[in-house]
Amino acid sequence: MIVSPRHLIARPLIGWWLSTSAASWRRHDMPADSPHVNARGADPDRVLLAGDGAATGRAVLTHDLGLPASLARALTGRTGRATDVDAVVTGDMTAHSCLSALADVDLERFDVVVLMVGANEALALTPVPAWEEALGALLDDVAGRSPAATRILVLPIASFGAVPGFPRSLARVVDRHVRTMNEATSALVARLPGVEVVPVDASAASEPEGSSAYRRWAEAIAVRVSASLDPARAAARSTEEDDERRRQEALLALADRRPVTEEDAGLDALAERARQAFGTSIAAVTLVESDVQVMRAARGIDPVVLPRDEAFCDLTIRRASHFVVEDASLDSRYADYSIVAGDPGVRFYAGYPIESPDGHRVGALCIMDTEPRRFTPHDAALLRSMAEGVQAHLWRDRD
Repeated sequence: MIVSPRHLIARPLIGWWLSTSAASWRRHDMPADSPHVNARGADPDRVLLAGDGAATGRAVLTHDLGLPASLARALTGRTGRATDVDAVVTGDMTAHSCLSALADVDLERFDVVVLMVGANEALALTPVPAWEEALGALLDDVAGRSPAATRILVLPIASFGAVPGFPRSLARVVDRHVRTMNEATSALVARLPGVEVVPVDASAASEPEGSSAYRRWAEAIAVRVSASLDPARAAARSTEEDDERRRQEALLALADRRPVTEEDAGLDALAERARQAFGTSIAAVTLVESDVQVMRAARGIDPVVLPRDEAFCDLTIRRASHFVVEDASLDSRYADYSIVAGDPGVRFYAGYPIESPDGHRVGALCIMDTEPRRFTPHDAALLRSMAEGVQAHLWRDRD
């Protein structure tokens, strides 16, 4: 790459600005709350958003005001299903560091991966060949570890002309480089199957809090994604296979925080709330260990330990959404389960998975009854909401 005199002059000036003001631009007012957001409903589509600070929002104090929640709401508005968005975002992320940040993320869990990187490379006036190499490695990794049906979307690098406090003379230089980098990104992505650039207004990344920028971005992404999401898609892959080791590690971490032998009045209250809300005779919070299911809290039944192969909740954790059996006595797969054939004579079961903070399904909030029942989409949304309450309780800081 030929470096112009303008770039030779701009680099030390940008270096000075980075050492004085850009650190604040990268970190100040970035959300500090949980990087997991959702839009209500049932049967969620799962989205991973990874990148630099603009992917979440500068001058925004909560993910609910940034791109993650805007995307969750926009996608749910189009599909009628719930949407879960996980954000892996830091202010100084580059394509190279994003590759490292995603190394331990189970990409098999997501229906959509949205990548927004390049702002920091643009600030550094990174040569385009180096940018293409780093972005290509990131895309190859994400595509190689994602299911074939997963959509991989790349957002363009935002311009710097609207960044508060960014010198206009430098912004002109950087934004010319941004345009060159975005052109290179489009050319690279065009050669990769299953990957596409989402054409959005890249000038709005640094608009102030309360702007409509993130809603516009979210709508552009949702339009591309919603039509390709199959409402009858297969359930998530079995936790007994690749995910089991990490799932067990998450259970061990939870046991350190809240030993199974320890009484938990708050968890009992959440189980009772679920039992009353649905009018069932039984509600329980369960943990699915390597070979058994343990009832961590139970109402309407004495807590029991069940073999994993006779546990409805083991079937629940194999999917990202709810699992329902409206009359177990009529289904040969479950009729011989001990809690169906024997005491208490369960007929109806509905469960929603409980996840660890890193997304591994470790158990379920379930409701059961001794009479067959119907389970509606409204019921599914309510059960999901209550399961999220159980998650928050289990992993909150202890009093």
